[in-house]
Amino acid sequence: MRITPDRMVGVLGVAPKPAKVWQEQFDYCQEVLVRLAQADWDKVDEGDFSYYFLDLAYSNLQPDLFRHVFPACLKYWYDTLMRDEWAGHFHYALVQGQILEKMLSPGERHSALEFFRDGFLDRIETERDFARDRGRKANAWIFRFNELGSAVPVIERIWESWWTLDHPGNAVSAVMYASGLVYLPGENPIFGAWTEDAGPGGPYLEFTYNKGWQSDNITFLRATLSPRYVLQKLEQAEAALAGGGDAEMARRIANDAKTRTDVIEMRIGDLLEALSGVGMNP
Repeated sequence: MRITPDRMVGVLGVAPKPAKVWQEQFDYCQEVLVRLAQADWDKVDEGDFSYYFLDLAYSNLQPDLFRHVFPACLKYWYDTLMRDEWAGHFHYALVQGQILEKMLSPGERHSALEFFRDGFLDRIETERDFARDRGRKANAWIFRFNELGSAVPVIERIWESWWTLDHPGNAVSAVMYASGLVYLPGENPIFGAWTEDAGPGGPYLEFTYNKGWQSDNITFLRATLSPRYVLQKLEQAEAALAGGGDAEMARRIANDAKTRTDVIEMRIGDLLEALSGVGMNP
């Protein structure tokens, strides 16, 4: 794994606990900020993050408190990612409060983006097979990928490492993602159709809790995705998985893709439109 406690602290460096809390909590729960100030950064109660994320989004932040708590926020982000859970309103708070721009130096911003990239790579490298019950878990990391696209300019960094397909998990997850461009809803042999009993359907490549992706991210994806690219990467993933238990499914999807370039082109257009925020409410 790339992410360790040292990486979580290392984004901003070691920070002492604040001696005094003067920041006003957005929901008037001042005791939450006092608890955060007193807790070791790696022992913060996860229930307190919902309050602090409101502060990140809307409040005048106390700098020494922020530097003490932000490693805990990164730990929460990573832990929820690896548990296939939602990260609360953390991504929204990063954007709304312009946290990376206002609270981090250029070097710290670089470290934070590297942290998000490496954390996401840790997660997708755990993918090992195309069993139907992987669908729910895959949708979780796809949602997280889209959340990152809406929050921070990191998609190119992630994609260029992920789509080298130099790890079995990268190849499996790339096939999962690309399958959402090859098939229409309900046709996907990995995810199946959504049903009330079995779920989960998908993959939901367009889904994001927030508004569309940041411009740098959508510009990169627009320049990268094409039917030819999808066919090439599916063939590469098939070769990378040859001889293993995942080979048959990878071969099936790669072969289907060759006869469905019209669908792939349409789905790419739909995806780019959705991630650009076209049609979303302001």
